[in-house]
Amino acid sequence: MLFKIAVDCIIFTYDQQAHQLQVLLIRRENAPAQGEWALPGGFVDQLEDFAVTAARKLRQETGVDVSYLEQVQAYALTDPTAGQRLASVAYYALLDVAHYAPAADRTHYAQWVDLAQLPVLPFDHGQKVQDAWRRLQEAARHRPVPFHLLPRKFPLNHLQKFYEALYQVPLDNRNFRKWVKGLPYVEALAEVEQGVSHRPSQLYQFNTAAYSAYEQITQRTPY
Repeated sequence: MLFKIAVDCIIFTYDQQAHQLQVLLIRRENAPAQGEWALPGGFVDQLEDFAVTAARKLRQETGVDVSYLEQVQAYALTDPTAGQRLASVAYYALLDVAHYAPAADRTHYAQWVDLAQLPVLPFDHGQKVQDAWRRLQEAARHRPVPFHLLPRKFPLNHLQKFYEALYQVPLDNRNFRKWVKGLPYVEALAEVEQGVSHRPSQLYQFNTAAYSAYEQITQRTPY
């Protein structure tokens, strides 16, 4: 029996204009599922850590380069071809789309797609996206997840919209602001928004040093 191992990458970003979480997909060039949207990845074909393979495949297929991937879990899938068995390991990462857009020569088959409009994906890729999304939701309960996806300075309503997109539920404005202002690593600035048509909102930023101290106290590992 032939046994193969594959890696798949679930790369999330956040569209600040549409307030939507997005995932990076590629259009498969080869069979099976040729021409369909799928996750970047491929077979492990070198003696290297799976995460290194995943990052390399992602870079080759999309032009997107990442320094860190977090494992979601391992999966077992019987290959449609008789006598083959396939295992795969899924990884996810968060990227600011302003800095990590697909390379210009790859955009014809590598695109960001809203999670709310995700097409039916081949193999078990749809399940992997859902599993990574749940992992991201869990991480956001005690890690500064949005600060990987928002500008360095932001108003609280933008932060609230991110959490609403992440959990797909509306949040009470007063309770949300009370919760955020209680976080020791979210720092209020003596600045307001510029160039907006509405009343400018106060700006906030993520304080790395304060979070490091908070992490040591709570013994939590940052994303």
